[in-house]
Parts: sequence; C-alpha cells; structure tokens
Amino acid sequence: MAWVEINNFSYTYPGEQNPTLIDVNLCIEKGDFILVAGSSGSGKSTLGKALAGFLFQDEHPDFSGKIIVNQTDMTLVPLYQTSQRVAYVQQNPEDQFCTLTVLDEIAFALENTCLSPDEIDRRIEKALATVKGLNLRDRQLATLSGGEKQKIAIASMLAISPDVLILDEPTSNLDPDATRHIFETLQVLRAQVGLTVIIIEHKINQLRAFNPKLFVLENGGVVLRNDLASFSPERVDETFEVPSPGDQKIQSVQPLLEISHLNVGIGGKKILNDISLKIYPAEFIALMGPNGSGKSTLLNTMMGFHKPEHGTLIGFGRDLTQAKTSTLVTDIGYIFQNPDHQLFTPSVWEEATLTLKNLNLLTDDRVEQAQELLAEIGLNDRLNDHPQRLSYGEKRRLNLLAAILHHPKLLLIDEFLIGQDMPTAFKWMKILRKHASEGQTILLITHHAELTQEYCDRVIFMDAGNLVIDEPVTSAFTKLALKGYHAFLPQRQEHLAYA
Repeated sequence: MAWVEINNFSYTYPGEQNPTLIDVNLCIEKGDFILVAGSSGSGKSTLGKALAGFLFQDEHPDFSGKIIVNQTDMTLVPLYQTSQRVAYVQQNPEDQFCTLTVLDEIAFALENTCLSPDEIDRRIEKALATVKGLNLRDRQLATLSGGEKQKIAIASMLAISPDVLILDEPTSNLDPDATRHIFETLQVLRAQVGLTVIIIEHKINQLRAFNPKLFVLENGGVVLRNDLASFSPERVDETFEVPSPGDQKIQSVQPLLEISHLNVGIGGKKILNDISLKIYPAEFIALMGPNGSGKSTLLNTMMGFHKPEHGTLIGFGRDLTQAKTSTLVTDIGYIFQNPDHQLFTPSVWEEATLTLKNLNLLTDDRVEQAQELLAEIGLNDRLNDHPQRLSYGEKRRLNLLAAILHHPKLLLIDEFLIGQDMPTAFKWMKILRKHASEGQTILLITHHAELTQEYCDRVIFMDAGNLVIDEPVTSAFTKLALKGYHAFLPQRQEHLAYA
C-alpha cells in the first residue's frame, strides 16, 4: 500500500455548483518529493487542503472518494488527529498563525502535543536553524516581512516532525537565496528521516535540480504525471505585442518623485537608512533585495503609511513627507503584499470598481475597460462572487486590476507574482509594460530576475535598509554579479509556460 493514496476523489466547496476537484487519483510513496503544478485556480491548493484533512470538518462536506495517509483515511478523522500526520504550510502564512510571537508560534503545536519544555526548546531551535531564522526568534510576528513570515510558517510545521509536509507556494515571498536553501533543506530531510514532501509551486525551474515527481492539475483534474527532469512545457504565447523596455534613466524631465536622505524606523528599529533616489515618468522599475531589506517599508513610506524620521519626499509638485495616505490615492495606486489586506467589498465587480467610485471616475469608458480587463484575467464569470471565494492568485489579479483602473501616475506593487502561473505573470508584465509606455510609472517589488530583465527599465536593489544599486537593468545585473549577489541574477533566458 502506498504511503499516500488518493482514490477517485472529487470535492465541491459549500455554496458552489461545480466541483473544484474531479476524480483525482494519485499514489505517493514514503520519502517522495512531489511537485504539484498548474495554472491559477486549477485546484492545487484544494488538493493540498484535502490531503491535510481541512475540507472534511463541515457538518455535510460535499466530496466523494478517499484520501489515505499512512493507512489513515483523512476524510474520517478529526483535524487534531490529521495534523499529527500531515503538516500543511498555507499559501498565506498569516492564515495559520495562532499567536503573536515567533517563539510562541513554533511552540504552539508542540505544547498541544504535551512535549516536555526541553524538547520544545530543542525543536524550536532546530526548526529556526533549518529555515535560517534564528535571528527572528525574539520578534513579534506583526513586525516580520512577508518572506520572514513564510520562514516561520515553515519552521512551525517542520517542528512537528510530520509524516507528510505539504507546502503551498512556500517561497512566493522568499528571496532567491532563501528559496534555494528551503528546497535544499527539504531534500536533506527526505534523505535523513524519510519525510514525504509535497510542494505546490510555480517556480518549477528552481526545483529541477531535485528532480521531483511532477503532477500537473488543470480544471480540477490531473492532466500530467512525469519526472520534472524529462518535462518540457510549451513556450509562453508571445503574440501580445508591447513596447520594449528602455535601458537608460530618464533624466531630461522633472522627476515624478524625489526621495532625499530618507530614514524610517518602526518600533524603535531602523528600517531604512539614508535612502535617496529619483523616480521619473514612464519608468518600469524593479525593486529587488533580500527578505527584510526594507523594500516593503520603502513603498509603505511612499504611500504615507510610515512617516520618515528624517528626509523628504517631493512628488506631483508638492511636499509628500507628512502627507496623509488619503491625499495620495489619486496619484498613487498601491498593491499590498498580502491580497487579503485590500479586499473590502462583497463582490468581484464592486471590488474592481471601488476606487473609481470613491474618486467619482466611474464613467462608461472606465466601466468598459473594467469589463475588458476582468475578461482578460479570467474573472468575467465571477463578477457576483465574493472576493474571498477566489483563489489566492485570482485575488491577486483582482487587487492589481482595482489599482490600475483610475490610471494613477505611480503604481506601487508589492510582490504581485504570488499565486500566479507563469503565463499569467507574463501577461501581467506585458500589461504593466504597456501602461509604462503610456506614461504611468511602475515600481514593482520582485524576486524574478528573468521577468525584470525582459520588461523593466531599471533595478533598485536594497540590502539591510540601504540602497546598494540603482542602475539600468543591464548594468544593475553586472554590478550585482560583481558584488556577489549571484542568486538574484537571471538564471535562464528561455521562458517556459510552467517555469
């Protein structure tokens, strides 16, 4: 009998007419390394939740078939028992946090299994060391960056020592070094303790070295089973023409935004140190750097969420240093790192048009544009659905659409690739490139060097709160190489559909 067996499994969410998973059959052996891939909304996260037993706690769950893990039928046992066999790292780490501090979070499950204090301390230290998170042990969860939160979510599950570890896009917010370390660590754990690892991930190329078994889902069913080493996906459709990026700063015009000697501290800790830069109209800029380097704080400060301790921000013909966020909305669009942090309405259509309504810009032309973009990103048949019914990737696309419809002069985007398959990522990068060609400035936090090289004009690279590099893309990558930031360089020039 296989370690994990999924037999003729189908599942329909409460309130939905159509099943999300349809007649899935899979066998997974102890110690296997499994990659589950597929387009956004194909059922990957639902499969992970089913394996972890999350979907069977309702009074009348709508499913058929069986899921067996180490001879236990996960559809029949309560969640506190399934969690002893299967650990599930959710797509949004905040969804699984139960406490307020790093130490309490990792200890939470261990305390509930009545381990001794000494054993709990040992497992906490080991789990933090595994994810290179020992420097975070005394932090409040609310003060962590998105990537740091992912590290703690993974550490809390590793500490349990489960039979099966499921990770739903565990590296979406992690920088390239941290991503590689997590994958290498999981490979070691497989070899040492026979841990079965199932990763739901879009970063297929970064997993090729480990040659996991690949299952591809589409429309709720398994459409491909293969070894990743022998998998050659089709190339991305490149028929949508967009202007090519430039490779020089625009210095002949007045800056859209000028930041001078900016210092920002949060909770007594300095986050940004003497940042000075100029952002020009029609630029498409990639903001890169390790986790915790201050990238999100820089965007938050531009949007007025944080006030500088020192320095100035001048933009749109006025001093923005102490400006209220509400006064910036017309000129600046903002996309948070976590999609759930900016969903406010009861329907997809109302969410897409909320800013337009608030700014009295809901004209017939904007309504038509909203309808066209919703169709282009695959949400035109979900207009009346609550946004929380969308997949994580679909929420992300809705966030971005809602932020661009009023055509702000500056668009600040914090990690929009979360939950996006690569064809969708390419499509959005082309849409953003087009907006930049029409005069809108884009500042995008990203860890994806290939997309940066393909579409962006300029790279701003930060580390430990300092601005390290501010150059056109080609020279920026050259300087990154010279400074030893090799993990942040483009690894491949070939764009694959499931790269």
